[in-house]
Amino acid sequence: MSSTPGQKAARLATALNSLGHIAMGHSLEEARRSKGDAKLREEFHEDANLVFEMVVYEERVNSTVIPYPAACKAALSRFRDLVQSVDFDDAASVASLKACARQALEAFLGEPLPE
Repeated sequence: MSSTPGQKAARLATALNSLGHIAMGHSLEEARRSKGDAKLREEFHEDANLVFEMVVYEERVNSTVIPYPAACKAALSRFRDLVQSVDFDDAASVASLKACARQALEAFLGEPLPE
């Protein structure tokens, strides 16, 4: 069954929110407890894929909605690679994931995120 435009928009908003959650360094403990690390990795990977697909689409139709699509796609690709094996208990791993999410969102928005 195909999704409605409203469902697609809601899913994309959720994916961007998820990336923002990581980019801003919010705690993942509650999500880890309720979902487990494997499910959380899978969801973050799906979120990055969804945003990546949107960026590719916008680029294909020559849209200027996303100011830096190449940088956004590169950061999302790194994020997808990292999230598959991230150790949420390792501060350095989480910091790398956070940096990729920040880079992706900053390229998506065309401006820096607040610290």
